[in-house]
Amino acid sequence: MGLQGQTVRIMVSEPRGWDENLFGKILSDRGGKRLLVELTKPIKWNRLKSDLIALRPIYEKDTFKPLQQYYAVNVQGTLIGKDGEEIVLLLVAQVTLD
Repeated sequence: MGLQGQTVRIMVSEPRGWDENLFGKILSDRGGKRLLVELTKPIKWNRLKSDLIALRPIYEKDTFKPLQQYYAVNVQGTLIGKDGEEIVLLLVAQVTLD
């Protein structure tokens, strides 16, 4: 089972006070080390706005393989700009298949 096309729930723990979960669809899975997710609602952060976020496991040796068994993975999320460049490290969260 590949992760591409799967929907995910992103439960934000940092920054504190983030009051809603994020949802999206996995566009690509880069070797279990990076997920590119298209969010259902764009994130607005200061003057930035994007519906793409890159997720990476927080711990170097972790991968996204546990998602296939419906376990959560601790991640850091980086907002992706229109040109595909990483803009800003935005959040720390747990991601699960939805």
